[in-house]
Amino acid sequence: MGKVLYILFLLIINSHVWNLRVVNMSFDNWLIIQLVYLFVGFIFYGKMNKFRLFSEELAPWWLWVIGVLLSVFPAGYFYNQSISQSLITCRGSLLLLQIPILFKIAPTKKEIINALLLFFGFVWIVYFMQSADISIVNLDEERLERFNVSGDLPMVHCWEFVAIILFYYLGEIKDSFGYKWLFFILICYIFYLLEQNRSFLFSISLIIAWTILKVNRKKFIAILTMGVLVSVIAYYTMDMWMELFEETSVQIENENYNRNKAYRYFLFDASPNIWCYIFGNGFISGHTSNYTYNLMHGGVYNSDVGIIGYWNNFGIIPTIVFFYLLVSAAIGRHNSHFIRCWALQLLLCSLTAGYLGASYYILYFSLFYYLYFVDKEEQADATELIESDEIAKT
Repeated sequence: MGKVLYILFLLIINSHVWNLRVVNMSFDNWLIIQLVYLFVGFIFYGKMNKFRLFSEELAPWWLWVIGVLLSVFPAGYFYNQSISQSLITCRGSLLLLQIPILFKIAPTKKEIINALLLFFGFVWIVYFMQSADISIVNLDEERLERFNVSGDLPMVHCWEFVAIILFYYLGEIKDSFGYKWLFFILICYIFYLLEQNRSFLFSISLIIAWTILKVNRKKFIAILTMGVLVSVIAYYTMDMWMELFEETSVQIENENYNRNKAYRYFLFDASPNIWCYIFGNGFISGHTSNYTYNLMHGGVYNSDVGIIGYWNNFGIIPTIVFFYLLVSAAIGRHNSHFIRCWALQLLLCSLTAGYLGASYYILYFSLFYYLYFVDKEEQADATELIESDEIAKT
């Protein structure tokens, strides 16, 4: 199996086949399938690529894993949850294995992008299918009721991965303007306009504007073309933007808005001891206590507050790793524009999206982790080549 197809099927399995009703399975069944698929990839590509589990690239991953494991002790001491129950409850974290396995498989940047382009094609198909018949996807009662009341379509499962394509072509268009790159950027952006996820839409809009400012001033046609397109899109979506801004403003000012309650709780009330701020509270199971159920019943969701919720579960070590990688990627002058855009999006959305929590988000961040180090190596090789040429000329 080629690496493009392997990554494509990994994306499809990770999306639970876009949550389609025809392949309805439990989370645990999907987790087993994904872990088996990762193991198959590890074995299949095992003889092709050299791999060191204790390499420099995987040092942050090891810290991350250690942080997750340490959280079982506060869960046991403060919530009387056994170590075995803690490990079972955070079994979704087994998907962190995707990071070393990606290094083992060693797909190129282009192979991952090609797999994502194929995946994006399927995402569009699912979007139009659910537009015609909403019953083809599995919806919980809340989302189904929202659709029946407002008619708003639910977002296609794993829609976030489209952003990787967008950032890649923003990097391409910054370095060498081409209408092909502009087409892909436009298609990705239109998709997000249709999905109307505020945190994603606001962040990628800022990143596109930043990219336009970064385009070489000599490329007048590129700047003019992108400026005109942005102006046209802004004009025809003005009503939508005003509604989104108004909705955001109302929610920010509402003390009873679920996300506001979650911020207050997880920042000031969730941890009973300083050690829980350092090592986390652990992932508390419903079999241990009614703690999680009571929070959700009160409208307080860990997933609503992104990295703050993850910090509450697993402590400061994985949180530091998360921000270290993103800040290093975002401000690194020698990093590609592609990686810098992706890191900025992750940072901008880090307080609203749980990139280390939900299973499908773990793959999104795992791909960033892997491609960040691939990009570092590529940039280092390019710099070394330039220096060699300069020495040769002298």
